[in-house]
Amino acid sequence: MLGLLKDGRAKKMIGRNSALDGLRGVAVMLTYFVHYCGSYMAIFRGGNPNSVDLSGWYGAFDVALYVLFRSHHGVYLFFMLSGFLIARITLAGKFDYSRFVLRRIMRIYPAFLLAVMICALVGLVLHIPLPNLRVIAANLVFLNGVPSLGISGIVFNNVTWSLFYEMTFYFMFPIAVITAQAFSVPVIGAVALSGVVVAYVPSVIGFYAEFYLFLFFGALIGCLSKEQVGSIASSFPDSIIVIMYIVVVGLMVAGYLSTSQFVWLFSVLGSAILCKAIVGEGWLVGLLSWRPLVFLGRISYSFYLLHSVALSLVFAGWWHVAIVRFGVVFDALFIAGVGFCGAVGLGWLSYVIAESFYFRINQPVAVGGVSNV
Repeated sequence: MLGLLKDGRAKKMIGRNSALDGLRGVAVMLTYFVHYCGSYMAIFRGGNPNSVDLSGWYGAFDVALYVLFRSHHGVYLFFMLSGFLIARITLAGKFDYSRFVLRRIMRIYPAFLLAVMICALVGLVLHIPLPNLRVIAANLVFLNGVPSLGISGIVFNNVTWSLFYEMTFYFMFPIAVITAQAFSVPVIGAVALSGVVVAYVPSVIGFYAEFYLFLFFGALIGCLSKEQVGSIASSFPDSIIVIMYIVVVGLMVAGYLSTSQFVWLFSVLGSAILCKAIVGEGWLVGLLSWRPLVFLGRISYSFYLLHSVALSLVFAGWWHVAIVRFGVVFDALFIAGVGFCGAVGLGWLSYVIAESFYFRINQPVAVGGVSNV
């Protein structure tokens, strides 16, 4: 990390929006909790939280684990952040589609391919066989993100299902903007309509695509001017944001919201949080700008790709790291901490090897605002 600062362009990373990086850090921590708590509950607490809902868990400890397991909205925050940044890139001056696609490939694939190799090697160490060439080839274009195809991830790399949504959005969104501009249609209206169409039309052929709404909601924020973003941010005091988050997530965990209802409610909530982070004011932004959280946000993509590897190693040898004499709760926290530190180490190493070059040759995306959309 420090080596990057020696490069003139890399120094410009300091000018990035720290709150947005902190929000990425929150998103990837939530994702870590999902996979750690799900594995811990299935192995040590006698039930699979995927099939046993909240009513089937008793005691504060198990309920807390279940609540953290249901934190799948970490990935949804990533989607919203991606949608926002892609909109800013697309609407920032003269747009070159082919160059944009090339840069997206440069951004996504190096860390992804490194993660695939690490997953495969660790899988061999743990005596997990590699999938066949068909499955490997499908994973290289993220078709494991299409459930109807029945393609599994490569060993521990199931998290890459989300990259199918990301990559297809990267290809689609600029086309929607370019088409709207060619026919003199307001871009923000075209983006909203495209989001609804993309999220629901694929259901005709059996593909659940509602998660695209998160990407398009983020893109809608990316289409707004600085003044409009500020207006939304000021309309939601920090305390109201926190209350809304507790209520929406609480209702989802308790089973009172359908997936579709949660998607729409969290899209609105996430948009407000995103606007807060962009404006950069208030105590909530202060929390998001905490340096360790910002650092985690910087390496969040590599962390996301590799945290399952760290968790698999920890659970494979848990008897070597467990400290049972201090009780179950302490032991669970300790194992979680060991896995988290391992994921940070792997994430940082992957960032240095496979991501840092991208930031040396590309300037940060401006998050201020756009006009004439």
